[in-house]
Amino acid sequence: MTENEIFEKLKEALDYNYMYDSLECGEERKEVDNLEDYLRIIKQEREIEKDFKDDELNRLNTYKEFIHYLHDKAIGNLDSIIECFENNRVNIFIGYKPVTKMLIDGKLYLKFEVNDTKYKAEWHAIDNYAVWQTCGACGDDYSGYLLFPTYKDNEYFVLWYQC
Repeated sequence: MTENEIFEKLKEALDYNYMYDSLECGEERKEVDNLEDYLRIIKQEREIEKDFKDDELNRLNTYKEFIHYLHDKAIGNLDSIIECFENNRVNIFIGYKPVTKMLIDGKLYLKFEVNDTKYKAEWHAIDNYAVWQTCGACGDDYSGYLLFPTYKDNEYFVLWYQC
């Protein structure tokens, strides 16, 4: 079989005609007309689907773990914990992490580790959580870690967040 015959059989089997991006071929969109480009587009499409599925799985797992935490392990003011969760654009469950409590200049900090990097999160007693955060270049975008207490001493529910 020639490359063109393989290309035609593949198009027939998949029952889908891909189009070149209009930016690559001028104003008018044109059907993909060779095997190499057709396979490249399929590969790109699968990568996009994989990324979407990974993001969606992370989001669903985070919600599942957050509900489990609220139901079985949360202590203190649950309303402030839920409000904190809802205020973020992105939340990703990191896990239950052990902490070491430290008093620095009269403030309580929780020392914890994520992927071999150590952090110190400042405790916010009124809100019932600790936070370690960075500020983006624009000054209005934040990301970091939130630590919520559990019934188990020195174990905290940890989320990475972005807002």
